[in-house]
Amino acid sequence: MAQAKPTTQPKFLPRIDGTSTSTNTHVAMASGNPFESEEEQEIFSKRRLPLKMPSNYSGDLQHLNVSNNWLVCMLSTPQGRCNLLRIFLPRAIPPGETALDKYLAGYKITNIFQDNTGHHLIIVLVPKHPGVSSDFLYIQCSETPEKQQLKERRIEKFKDHEITSVAFNRYHGKELTTGSILLGTSRGLIFETELGSVNDSTQRKQLYDLGLGLNKYPINGLEVLKVPNSNRWIVVAVTPDAIYSFEETLRPEERSLQPIFSSYVNGEREPQCEKQKTDLTYSMLRFFAPPSSQYPKQWAWLCGAGIRIGELSIDASSNATLLGDTLINLDFVKVKHLSYEERRTIVPKSFVLTEYHAVLLYADHIKAVCLLNQELVYHEVFEEARVGKLISIERDMGTGAIYVYTNKMTFTLKICREERNIWRIYLNKGQYELATAHAAEVPEHLQLVLMQRAEAAYKEGAYEAAANYYAETEETFETVCLKFMILADKRPIISYVKKRLSRLTMSDDGDKQADALKALIIWLIDLYLTQINLPGKEKAWRDDWQAEYDEFMRETPVLACTSLHRTAVQQLIGEHADPHNLAQFAISISDYEEVIGQQLKAERYAEALQTLSKQSDLSLYYKYAPQLMEHLPKQTIDALIAQGSKLDIDKVVPTLIVIDTQVQRDQVTRYLEFAVYDLNTTNDAIHNFLLHLYAKHQPKLLMDYLEIQGRDETLIHYDIHFALKVCTDLGVKKACVFLQCLLCMWTTAVDLALEFDMGLAKETASKPQDNETRRKLWLRIAYHEIKGTDDVKKALSLLKECDLLRIEDLLPFFSDFEKIDNFKEAICDALRDYNQRIQELQREMAESKEQSTRVCKELGQLRAHSITMKAQDACDICDRILLVKPFFVFICGHKFHSDCLEKQVLPILSKEHNRRLGMLKQEMEALMAQTVTQANHTPEQQKKRSDLKAEIEEILAADCLYCGLLIETIDQPLVDDWDQVNVEWE
Repeated sequence: MAQAKPTTQPKFLPRIDGTSTSTNTHVAMASGNPFESEEEQEIFSKRRLPLKMPSNYSGDLQHLNVSNNWLVCMLSTPQGRCNLLRIFLPRAIPPGETALDKYLAGYKITNIFQDNTGHHLIIVLVPKHPGVSSDFLYIQCSETPEKQQLKERRIEKFKDHEITSVAFNRYHGKELTTGSILLGTSRGLIFETELGSVNDSTQRKQLYDLGLGLNKYPINGLEVLKVPNSNRWIVVAVTPDAIYSFEETLRPEERSLQPIFSSYVNGEREPQCEKQKTDLTYSMLRFFAPPSSQYPKQWAWLCGAGIRIGELSIDASSNATLLGDTLINLDFVKVKHLSYEERRTIVPKSFVLTEYHAVLLYADHIKAVCLLNQELVYHEVFEEARVGKLISIERDMGTGAIYVYTNKMTFTLKICREERNIWRIYLNKGQYELATAHAAEVPEHLQLVLMQRAEAAYKEGAYEAAANYYAETEETFETVCLKFMILADKRPIISYVKKRLSRLTMSDDGDKQADALKALIIWLIDLYLTQINLPGKEKAWRDDWQAEYDEFMRETPVLACTSLHRTAVQQLIGEHADPHNLAQFAISISDYEEVIGQQLKAERYAEALQTLSKQSDLSLYYKYAPQLMEHLPKQTIDALIAQGSKLDIDKVVPTLIVIDTQVQRDQVTRYLEFAVYDLNTTNDAIHNFLLHLYAKHQPKLLMDYLEIQGRDETLIHYDIHFALKVCTDLGVKKACVFLQCLLCMWTTAVDLALEFDMGLAKETASKPQDNETRRKLWLRIAYHEIKGTDDVKKALSLLKECDLLRIEDLLPFFSDFEKIDNFKEAICDALRDYNQRIQELQREMAESKEQSTRVCKELGQLRAHSITMKAQDACDICDRILLVKPFFVFICGHKFHSDCLEKQVLPILSKEHNRRLGMLKQEMEALMAQTVTQANHTPEQQKKRSDLKAEIEEILAADCLYCGLLIETIDQPLVDDWDQVNVEWE
């Protein structure tokens, strides 16, 4: 660790502080200038700590230690007694006290060590006279809300070893046990032990020997640390002339500290060691950790050269443990020839470490030195006559509080925002990153740091960095711009303006900044375009600037502003004669119409089509597709197909009328097929257009299309009459026959088919459903085949193909001189057929007569048929007596009340019968109401009533419920409306 240059001690003036009357206290700011802020509160302030001692207390304070708010002090009385007092500073628990006189015969107490929990004490006993062995006491402390309990015990295992330092295990220690701890002795030995109330047999393990047999080589400081988020353990030990560090990675379940030293004891490696020549007989090791932290942030070693300051490694894989080489030079060499009384006021007796300062304790005063610039920031003199003899200074590692005590009083040293001037120290050193971080909370300080940092960067020629720093300051825009505009490199001015632009966009006062926002954006566009179109530059140069410009133009605030002021931006880009960026700007503001228009005007059809495909305005497809079809038919149709069903087919049709070449026609046909077969469009115009193209250029595909459309006129999407006219004009006869069949123009279709395809004519003649029509069509085919040829074989084959034709139908088509012998067989077949039909008709007539006779006989029997009803007969539906109400009796024997039958039959009836039944019942009720007022019923009323009753009974009792209606409805579901059933069941 290199030694820092010594600094000159500043002169200190008396503190101006209305709250204190002491003339022995001096203060300076961290920058070394006491006039920097007169009203600013000093960093350290001393306050007396009022301790409530027991009523019988009287005597001097010898030792004091504070840990986790537990204050332990050793009190001596005028009678020579020695008491240990333990106080919880929040005062929620009564103080604990114990007398140690029985352990002190021939001994004196040199030090008190307290663990981080405040429940374990080690008191070092040193003999007053030769011949007595060194010893130490262990006190285990416990407490209840009512009292404290202190259990002291002499540790016999460490006889003859003077304990000079203790490293408590803050990671394994608990209230009942210390866990594995390390003890350092006056001869340089390091022991491991574990102390606790339940551990009566204390074990002693010697781990390492730093003294190597010397009688006097005290270990003045010892600490055990564990690197966060790892299993790496570190042990730091200091002697008067050296500082040592040991490190090892232990197993997670390991509780002993011995493995840390194993590789060093075996000679596999040597501990890290730094020697320091010294005339002091002691040294001190201090650590600083934020309150409640388990791992220190800084370390400090008081040695012969001064106080060394550094940081601890937090890297589990690092070989170095103690980092840093800062030295606070205390000029020990200059004072080694002075007398003891003179040296005691110059050489510190003890010190503590804070985050940014070291507080040193001398014989009659304390002072605080800044760790960053080694300047004195606090000085406090203690008058022995008034406050007692100054003994030591301690820092509570748990709370961070600092305690200074004399033999009469205890004081606390309050820290008042010690970091408040750290930013200025870093600024004066040129460490701008750290200065910025510490000045961030105060805007005025941050502005000062940023301004000085910007000016320093500008002087060094780091113009772009300077621009970024200037952008964060409150320096006027014009002043900074004048600095950078004179430079040939425009990167700094662009960076600065962009930073200022970002500050404007993040401002809450957006409406008032609109004009400034517009000006900055327009200026940046101009700067970028100037760099992009700078003559004599390489393509890579232009591409880099173009990429940055494109990214800038895509930013949301820029896009919003340029969209609002598009005319000004387009004019500016036009002045730079940059068609590419003009097109890109139009795209960015979604003005694709302008972009495509410019590209078509420049005959860049591929770029225009690419732009059209990227945008989402469908109206531009309708506008520009015709022009693109002239030059890029295939690519244009690909773009239209890619849009799928988004496009309105009615508006697409006009874009497809450009058909000058075979390629254009094929591509138009491809899109029409896509619309018909993939999009399933029903648009008549599309279907008619496709049909026309098929008829004109691809008749075979036309027939496939017609077959796919089918023969159901209601499901066809083209105009049949238009299609027939087109096919007729273009001479597509087969399609004409197909269409004429759809229009039921059978005669015309057969006549046309006879012109070119006899098979098609016969197929067409077989399609009508009406036998008479089919017969007439086949007669036309026969006439066409026979007339003029008198071909008997054809005539006979026609008779076999159509069973509707007879030989007598074909004879008129032959000439009068044709021999009858040629038709002999056919005529005989016809006569046999007629004879067979006559016999079948006679048989049917006989069967009909027989059935008629049987029905008349059954009707005669029914007139004499009767059914006898008994008084106990019951309705088959409700099981009640039948004769109490009107009823129906069926011939099958089932009997029903009329109202019971009606309830059962109504759900089974059809809607038409239900409606008719309701109307009949209303008419019957109206007729009954009308006849109530009349004494005699007219014959017309009686007849009408009888007719209504007969029709109602015909509907309700047309068939037996069990033998007829229920059987007929057996295939119907029992429940029609399950939703209603679920509601009713709930």
